[in-house]
Amino acid sequence: MTKKQMGRPIDPSKDRAILRAASALLFSQGPQAVTMEAVADRAGISKATLYTRHADRDQLLRAVIKAESFVMIRSLGKSPRTRDELSTALVIFMTSLSKFLASKRYQRLMQAMAFSSQAMAGARKTIYQNGPQRTHQVLSAYLESAAAQGLLQCAHPGRSAELLLGMMMGLDLVRTAYGMPAQRRLRADRERHMRFIVQDFLALHEIRIDAAAATGCHPSALARAGRSSVVTEKS
Repeated sequence: MTKKQMGRPIDPSKDRAILRAASALLFSQGPQAVTMEAVADRAGISKATLYTRHADRDQLLRAVIKAESFVMIRSLGKSPRTRDELSTALVIFMTSLSKFLASKRYQRLMQAMAFSSQAMAGARKTIYQNGPQRTHQVLSAYLESAAAQGLLQCAHPGRSAELLLGMMMGLDLVRTAYGMPAQRRLRADRERHMRFIVQDFLALHEIRIDAAAATGCHPSALARAGRSSVVTEKS
């Protein structure tokens, strides 16, 4: 009979304090400020407690970025069953992401990373892989699942996901680089613009009924046939 380990149960409040502390340091001063000592001190815990949860800074950064991105990609967690569900989920996702990209904290992070040393190359890679790259992968998988349901024609999910993200960022990406405010700062304005973008995006990926009729296939079967002829892209 295996003996159960005895000890104090994990305190979730400490996990939240750690992520809050690391996030505050990251988005205000950049990855170079996220040291195990600084996070432990800001979270009000010992370094030993911190190390029991995160083995090193790379793991800690990964946890922070994943927690941050979860809020934005959670609307894509379930495959859509209808065009309305697909459209609504994409609008929610893009409205949330556009708000984050237009925020002062994101701009501070970009500025801090631009001036960070070569020693921070590993940290920058971790942030990219668990932030932008992961977001692209999740969106690609979501579009692929929608195509499998016959909701849109999407032979290249990776390309389509990149197209949609580009449509969402638009000139606001340039404005941010120049330190200018985003054009649509109110949620209602952002959401209205995202609905416009999603409408155009879905129109570009609409399954042509005449093409389905010409092949004698149901639209969903046509969508699957289109995907099967394409070599899977690497994100």
